[in-house]
Amino acid sequence: MAGFLLLGSAACADRPQPAADVIPVAKAITIYSSGGSVVSGVIDAAALEGRRLRVPASVAAINLSQGDQSLKWFTVQAMEARKDSTYKLIGLPPLNSGELKFNYALPDITWTLKLKAEITDAKSVSLQLLGLINMDASEPYKQCDVTLVLNDAVSVDKLSASTFKLSAFDLYPHRNITYDLGDKVMGYSFIREWNAYAGKDEVHVLLQVKNPFSVDLDQTSSSVEMNQIIVESGTISSESGPGEVVSLPAGIDDTISTFRSVKITESTDKGPLPFNHHISYDIINRSEQPKTLRLVTPRVMGNEHRSVYHFKQPPDATPENTLVWMLQLEPGGTRTLEYDFDADIKDVEGENGFEQGG
Repeated sequence: MAGFLLLGSAACADRPQPAADVIPVAKAITIYSSGGSVVSGVIDAAALEGRRLRVPASVAAINLSQGDQSLKWFTVQAMEARKDSTYKLIGLPPLNSGELKFNYALPDITWTLKLKAEITDAKSVSLQLLGLINMDASEPYKQCDVTLVLNDAVSVDKLSASTFKLSAFDLYPHRNITYDLGDKVMGYSFIREWNAYAGKDEVHVLLQVKNPFSVDLDQTSSSVEMNQIIVESGTISSESGPGEVVSLPAGIDDTISTFRSVKITESTDKGPLPFNHHISYDIINRSEQPKTLRLVTPRVMGNEHRSVYHFKQPPDATPENTLVWMLQLEPGGTRTLEYDFDADIKDVEGENGFEQGG
């Protein structure tokens, strides 16, 4: 199992505890990417001797049991042990001899997944899958077996399929941990993308690599580095299961110039689709290298009537109401892409940023 790196500088000293209260010692923590964690462990019933259990104030869904019998704790009292810390005190019924099992939900420990890509040369990229554990709990959890669960809080199937069991280590208050979950070296390629309706007319560089890990990387944060400098950080915004191609944001290509224009005409004899939108995109590759550009625009569906499109060059793909063209740009070359559509609406969001045609 790969090692981990502790982030932070100050260690947390153990706090003196009143003799009347027992803090249950956790043995295992399961942390969910959808938020929160479940803490579990056992207590020797003989060590309690009628004393109360003391847990953090944020604890919820407390479960106590002996053998196969669930116990109903009968009091929960909040107390302030320090000015900045509030706890819950739990009273228990008389116990039999043996172990008392406990588990409770703790929202203060969370984790997120991150993919770090470091370009090593013109053909290879080093991929590092990281688990970022965020420790906001006020109490330390020492030598706990930690399990990270990658889930979307909706699909039960993913709860058991995407887990990482880590070796036992210490979790200290407000000291976050970055844990290495896996490393791979892969081949990669670059592609340029211009989303013609998204903000500035910028051409983004995307590093494309096959996902070598066993988890879907959709919505995972990412960073691309070269020569120990972060080129760009972002979020993977599409389903990227094992073996599928992942596109990682990797900067801006300012050698590709773009220009877009729109001409809207109205014809009363066209019935329910009176507005014709003529779109034109001009792209210039000012570099000395051939490049592949992915041009992305939304499909305008219309209000009451579906829009009708007319293409000189059909799109290469139409995922989720978008139009996608894959354009090959020659060194120093210019490409023009044109199409038009008839719609029942005149004003289209995003078109007001176009250069208006005559």
